[in-house]
Amino acid sequence: MRLSKEGIRLTWVEDRKKERKNLIIALAATIVIFLFCICFRYNAYNFADKFVPLQYLKSYALAIRLFFSRLFGTGLWPRSDAVIEAFGSITYYGAIAQLRITLVALISGAALSIAGAIFQTAYKNPMASPNILGATAGVGMGNVLVVMLYSAAAAEYIYLRYEFCYGFTALCVILVLVLGRLTGSRAENFSILETVMLGCVFSQGLKVVTMYIMFNLPEEDLLLYQEVTLGAYMQTDAVSMLLFFSVMAAAILPVLLMRYRMNIIGLDKMETTTIGVSSIPMRIVGQLCGVLMVTSAMIHCGKVGMLSLVIPYIVRRTVGADFKKVCVYSALAGGALLMICRLLTSFILLLNEPIPIVFVVNLILIPAFMVILARQRRAVI
Repeated sequence: MRLSKEGIRLTWVEDRKKERKNLIIALAATIVIFLFCICFRYNAYNFADKFVPLQYLKSYALAIRLFFSRLFGTGLWPRSDAVIEAFGSITYYGAIAQLRITLVALISGAALSIAGAIFQTAYKNPMASPNILGATAGVGMGNVLVVMLYSAAAAEYIYLRYEFCYGFTALCVILVLVLGRLTGSRAENFSILETVMLGCVFSQGLKVVTMYIMFNLPEEDLLLYQEVTLGAYMQTDAVSMLLFFSVMAAAILPVLLMRYRMNIIGLDKMETTTIGVSSIPMRIVGQLCGVLMVTSAMIHCGKVGMLSLVIPYIVRRTVGADFKKVCVYSALAGGALLMICRLLTSFILLLNEPIPIVFVVNLILIPAFMVILARQRRAVI
């Protein structure tokens, strides 16, 4: 049946309305989860009343008032110390810590999912993730060196962790990308298979060195390293938050601005040349931004890189392969999931200790991924 121009237009309008509706629902669900998470007590396992929305919302309102009072110097409100003392310092500072940790989890989950969507599009492989370039191995190497050099102080020197982790990650990623470009053919000038193999080799080499250093760490330093890499220790001080938000803004904003054009990084060089577009700059920028996101997220949340593999894969099967949709929905889904996982760590105790967020993430994602693969296999058969 041949459609008229009016019929095509109406179909397009209906599809747009449906897309907006689905996006609003996903955004509203993420906001509800965020508000739900910030109303639980910080480290709730220490308290009998774990869900205190009224007290924490009052604390957030107080924090906003104090912020604007200090910013403009109006003097309309009393001194912060007196107000906090009257309100309850434990509740106030607990609320602020819970808000900061929830924000870190939201942005980290969104960043990991966006990074996974970038790599799966660039490498035309639904199983691709930033791990294939050695990003996670560089983070592990940087963390273990900081712990080895600075011992217990490594947990506080967040800027040193950033320097070491980004240094080794950059070294590994740049070497892999440059050698992958050199090993490619002149027609393509980029070999996916050789790049992935090089990434595996460099990652394994860094992991071997990391394991050797771990083997020689004192017991106290080894315990600290495990807490840092498993996400059991999350810093929320001013310097940590400033570094985190600065790096994430520099990495996420370029990808969001280019989301309408990122589909071309999944095309071959011959195809992009035919349509008069070069995919190489966008491919490089996209991968570097993805590595920045993953590195910062893992510095603060531990080895939760499984999100970058599973969430974009699930979203792509649900909404299609358009990068704009995959990017937005993956960010919302990844952020919501990591917030929930971080909240669960406040309730689940293992040997009288809070379970690390890495365990919770993997316990949720691995079974879900296996179910999806099983359903896909049955559909093919």
